[in-house]
Amino acid sequence: MSMLKCEMCGGTLVWEDNGGYAVCEYCGTRIATNQTVNSSNGTTNDTQPTDNVAQINALRIENEKRKSEEAKARAQQARLEAESQQLERERLAEKKRIERSRRSKERRKKLLTVFLTISAIFALGVLVVTVIIPSVKYSSAVKAVEEQRYEDAYLTFKSLYKFKDSQAQASSLLKQYPSIAQVGDIICLGEYEQDNNFSNGKEEIEWKVLEKDQNGKMLVVSKYALDCRSYHSSPNKITWENSEIRSWLNNEFISTAFTSSESASIKTVTNENPQNTDYNVDGGNSTKDRVFLLSIDEAKRYFPKNLDRLCTATSYAASKGTELDSITHYCRWWLRSPGSTQYTASSVKIDGFILQMGTPVSMDKSFVRPAMWIELK
Repeated sequence: MSMLKCEMCGGTLVWEDNGGYAVCEYCGTRIATNQTVNSSNGTTNDTQPTDNVAQINALRIENEKRKSEEAKARAQQARLEAESQQLERERLAEKKRIERSRRSKERRKKLLTVFLTISAIFALGVLVVTVIIPSVKYSSAVKAVEEQRYEDAYLTFKSLYKFKDSQAQASSLLKQYPSIAQVGDIICLGEYEQDNNFSNGKEEIEWKVLEKDQNGKMLVVSKYALDCRSYHSSPNKITWENSEIRSWLNNEFISTAFTSSESASIKTVTNENPQNTDYNVDGGNSTKDRVFLLSIDEAKRYFPKNLDRLCTATSYAASKGTELDSITHYCRWWLRSPGSTQYTASSVKIDGFILQMGTPVSMDKSFVRPAMWIELK
């Protein structure tokens, strides 16, 4: 069947849905259904509608078919484009996912590398600090012992804490050579009854080093209160110079606690006896002593805090006095300085507080903590 052509432009005529006209799809010319189109020259002639029914129906069917095919083509194209776009989106999403995964792996790898590096450095540092350096120091201490540089060896062993048997080595050296002791160390010298069991003999006296001069002379005070007795037996006006406790320390105590060779290491020193500044009470003349009690000033200097001044009485001393805590055995101990009058002497209380107003000199409930300057060979 030949196509109907527009008489104006020669374009293809399209049948309208209402069935009354055919329209040129290019120029828009409308032709009534009562006209026929000359297929050879594109001109129209007036005819009866019945003459054109077949052609018009064929034209409409052709147009509908064409439109349907075009719609299907457009739909197919749209589907293809949508699928293509979806595939592209999925491709980009997958690319991004792969990139994120790659970056995440790289970050984890870097973090792992940093962690392993830090761990290795830390482990090496621990190894150096806890093994390598202590081993070198330990070897140097052993060499110092071989070269008889005992103080150097002692200080090195003591600084190594729990490395190998360092502390045992230090303790052994200190026991053999007490002259190497440092401030704060505990040394043993002399013997005195302490456990209140006379059947097993006397026990070694432990002394705390308070000061050490450049010549090796050391000021020491007993770690524990060794005895309990009054400052003076009668309630008289008294100073350290004339007190019975001073006489006892420099005579009976020395002869009881030390052998002749040990006694030779105790130096005679001149002690100043300053006044009690809180009450302006005279402390008396300076004295030459071998064994003595600390003054108020010395107690403050060497034991700056109350906690530092807490002192435990031995079982023997505790059996003779009552001015102590029944559980801890922390006790009150005498100082040589006067109290608020010369009928009293100052002391350190059970809680470590210095009682500068003092207690009566004849009170026999306070404890004795001897001090002395020694020079050990």
